[in-house]
Amino acid sequence: MDAPLQEEIQAGRAPTLQFLRDNGTYFPKVVSTFPTMSVSIDTTMLTGEPPNIHGIYGLTYYNQKEKRVVNFGTGPKEIFLFGVKRVLQAAMLQLNQKLISKDVKTIHEETNKPTASINAMVYRGKDHTELRPPWITWLTGLLPRKIRTEAPPIFSYGSIHTLDKRSNPKSMLSQFGVNDQFSSMEIISLIKKDKLPSLSLVYFPGNDIIVHKKGTSEGKGIMKADNQIASILDAFGSWEEAIQICSFIVLGDSGQTNMVQKDTYVDLRKILHPYSIMPLSRDIAKSQDQLILCVNERMSYINILDEEISYRDVVRLCKTEKKLDVIAWQESDGWIHVVSGQTDGILSFRPDGDYLDEYEQKWHLEGDISILDLTLDEQKIQYGIYPDALSRLAGTLTSNDRSVVVTVSPGYEIVGQGSPKHKGASHGSLHHLDSLVPMIVTGIKQAPEHLRLINFKKWLLQLLEE
Repeated sequence: MDAPLQEEIQAGRAPTLQFLRDNGTYFPKVVSTFPTMSVSIDTTMLTGEPPNIHGIYGLTYYNQKEKRVVNFGTGPKEIFLFGVKRVLQAAMLQLNQKLISKDVKTIHEETNKPTASINAMVYRGKDHTELRPPWITWLTGLLPRKIRTEAPPIFSYGSIHTLDKRSNPKSMLSQFGVNDQFSSMEIISLIKKDKLPSLSLVYFPGNDIIVHKKGTSEGKGIMKADNQIASILDAFGSWEEAIQICSFIVLGDSGQTNMVQKDTYVDLRKILHPYSIMPLSRDIAKSQDQLILCVNERMSYINILDEEISYRDVVRLCKTEKKLDVIAWQESDGWIHVVSGQTDGILSFRPDGDYLDEYEQKWHLEGDISILDLTLDEQKIQYGIYPDALSRLAGTLTSNDRSVVVTVSPGYEIVGQGSPKHKGASHGSLHHLDSLVPMIVTGIKQAPEHLRLINFKKWLLQLLEE
């Protein structure tokens, strides 16, 4: 995030990022995707499409096509209740192989230039390869010994697919290599062997974990990542040589907002208590199940299974909770409606109208625009605390999925059965605290058409063609 990054740089604790910033361009406010959860963010960045096109709606969501809940791992208790095997198989056997829509292509699939993916959960490419899960997973029957997948020509994902044996990420204590040190070691091995491809995507997961526990003012994660990036630049001989040989883009994926210390958690089960909510122990609904909750930290999907329950029935209950700042759904006629637990009124919108926003997107607008903190200058839409709110909300909804999307105000987190309760900070919502991330670009003069992650695929492909 911008503020803690600036603080670490000013305190001298992030010299590598300072060097890259001082020798490049700094963009403090890049708009992430929604929901602001890593797996949906990464899929949007790689495909250039929103969730309702690429198919990955968050860390957990209801898959309308398969009529089942998907969970990639939202927290230890929820994973246990949902089933460790189901979570692991969704992430390892289904995400890249099946769940990302075949109608979209990732950067790795679209370009003819060689690419690398290191420690990214979303990686789908054109080359057939085999993953070899940790011994404990196949010994306990959680995963097969070998998993077929399609990946970029240079691919690394912890201990399941390693480029350099010296990285040795086989310990559970090291998360089987899904950590910052392994990420840097793998890309360094390519530098040392002079085997860097045209584009390398390298993922550093460590800071997210620290901020969840300690809050946004904790800078240790940035400092640790800075040390790993320093080792990457050192591998070129010197930092000056590194930026002469390569261009660097250092980018966050989501922000986080600090948790308040009282009445922190909004339990949707209590709000929706008149209805029967499907338990996590099942991923396929039974006849008695009326609603499904898929909670992604500071946002949630409420999927309506019972045809006798209308959107308005669910929305009326959600509006009784003042901490729910955005409550949205899409009717069969294509109009998206937004209300709030904090104010009266309703905003309705759909694409292709007479109002133009700052991203050159056209919208029809009716009703109370203050609900999404929009302002109008004649026919021009300006966004406030919810960046690119219309497009990002629309990207989570379809006219036939019978789902209500809710988000919670800063300082609070949504919970359901088994949901994690973060003490420090959390993310997932539409709010700018969750949605704006900084970016440092060194060695590249051309910026994306718009400073949104959904525009990055087009940008990177253009850079690869130069």
